[in-house]
Amino acid sequence: MIEILIMDDSSDKIESLKSEIFPIFQNGEIVVEVAHSLVAGRTKMQKKTYDLLILDMVMPEHDGEDANRTAGAEYLNEIYENQSIKVPIQIIGLTEYEEEFSQQQKDFKDKLWYLLFYSRTETYWRKMLKSKILQLGQFKKTMKEAIESKNKYDVAIICALSKEYQQMIKAFSKLEWHDLSIEGLPYCFKTATLSTRKFHELRIITACADKPGVCATSILSTVMYNIFHVDTLFMTGLTAGIENDDLRLDDIVIAESIHDYASGKIKEDADGNIRLLKEINQIATNHSLVAKVSEFIANREYVTRINDNVHDMNLKAERDNISFRIAKTVCGPFVMTSETIVNALKQDERKLQALDMEGFALYLTAHTLDKKALWIKGVSDFADSKKGDNHHTTCAYASARFLYEFMREML
Repeated sequence: MIEILIMDDSSDKIESLKSEIFPIFQNGEIVVEVAHSLVAGRTKMQKKTYDLLILDMVMPEHDGEDANRTAGAEYLNEIYENQSIKVPIQIIGLTEYEEEFSQQQKDFKDKLWYLLFYSRTETYWRKMLKSKILQLGQFKKTMKEAIESKNKYDVAIICALSKEYQQMIKAFSKLEWHDLSIEGLPYCFKTATLSTRKFHELRIITACADKPGVCATSILSTVMYNIFHVDTLFMTGLTAGIENDDLRLDDIVIAESIHDYASGKIKEDADGNIRLLKEINQIATNHSLVAKVSEFIANREYVTRINDNVHDMNLKAERDNISFRIAKTVCGPFVMTSETIVNALKQDERKLQALDMEGFALYLTAHTLDKKALWIKGVSDFADSKKGDNHHTTCAYASARFLYEFMREML
């Protein structure tokens, strides 16, 4: 988008300029605003930075007053002297007076701007105006591509809680992390580069939502996808397990799909009993990611390497290994400590193996934006009355270490 301000008191000239400007880009990439006096133009330029100012050198101070033949030149100097005025990328001056054109041309050149001799009969100025606007468009495109390239990362990693995030950074401790802050965003980002076994450099951006729940996760996920242009987003941390014969504390679950148990309609019957009429809304992760995870956990060498690292960190007994599984999971807004509710959830989907407060937001955001996401968490409890913090560190670290090895080997 190119934003142009025309400062001119002549309606005929303004329409003539517009007729040259708008056809340059056919898809609405140009926005033109008009000020009929120096005061009006000054006010606009104090509020906003324009890409291009087209300044008539003969202007009135206020709307409706007579024009002053030195006003444009004086305002050109004011742009530099008045700190409240936002200087545009380019300025093009216009004059219909040959004497002033010769005198003012040097002043424009000294400031690296351009002065055009406006004529109602000749066409040279039209070609030069078009050329300058095309150059400006190319400059803005180049700048945008450079900014996007600088802010482009291959993958992102997020955590809901600070204790999960601290263990994630520890699991990736071999990387050299750099802090990054973005004005207007309430997150402390970290960036690093990971060398994979496939001789590929992955640029990583990571941040912590610092809050549990779907709202915080969806906002941070959207930031990662849209601001840093990542294609794939990972989430590590803690989850509640849903008990079955072989799932144990500290095991790692990778979500092949996640559904929201709190989605539906609340209904009150004639006796005042309230119940939720559930709507099962299940979102699957990317098939290629699941295939890579399946191949990864089938490799005994990779699994052993992760367990050895967890043992070396004194987070698990030497003979007690972590298992890894791809499974269906469920998400909701509450910290769960009810076996009754968990059993009810299993009635909806008998293959459920984990429950958390963020996963559905992660997969919904990825699905909505046509991106990839993968939820990887360690079983820290079984959503019952025995819930505690004893396994938090192990689960947060092990899930992140799984991701570290997976990225090195499979991406």
